[in-house]
Amino acid sequence: MSIGDTDAAVEAQEKLSSLTIAKERARQAQIQQERQAQRYEQERQAPQQPQAPQQPQAQAPDPKAEDWAERNEWFGKDQAMTYAAFGIHKSLVEDEKFDPSSDEYYNELDKRIAAEFPHKFEQNSQQSNRPVQTVASASRTAKNSGRRKVKLTPSQVAIAKKLGVPLEEYAKYVKE
Repeated sequence: MSIGDTDAAVEAQEKLSSLTIAKERARQAQIQQERQAQRYEQERQAPQQPQAPQQPQAQAPDPKAEDWAERNEWFGKDQAMTYAAFGIHKSLVEDEKFDPSSDEYYNELDKRIAAEFPHKFEQNSQQSNRPVQTVASASRTAKNSGRRKVKLTPSQVAIAKKLGVPLEEYAKYVKE
């Protein structure tokens, strides 16, 4: 892959996203399998009527998870948002003990994703009305007046501000 080969970069990114999704689904199946094994062990130890032991089986992904992924077209395509969703998922399930099959879990996940990426959820009409910020060096002279201006989109401005990078510095990398 050569520098600037955007098609190859996009293809590689899509493959990486697909692998990440597959990894997360496998992890979820493993968690489910471990839960079933724990339930089986608890039932086996409890004095009850004898029952035939059941083998834990890998289950298909939760239908709610599949519905959520379909509703959120960015999932698996936008790397930053996808990884953020996995991080938020981990925090909700492991730290805050949300049930990942509950409506509350998906509502909270949606709320936190929107809070992390507000520029991705703005109305298209609002975006088209927002001015594009032009960034140029403060020390322009006639000697370098032939330099190209870089117009940053509102989302690029938001990213630069979130990272604490001066807009002129960010514009240098956008220009390249």
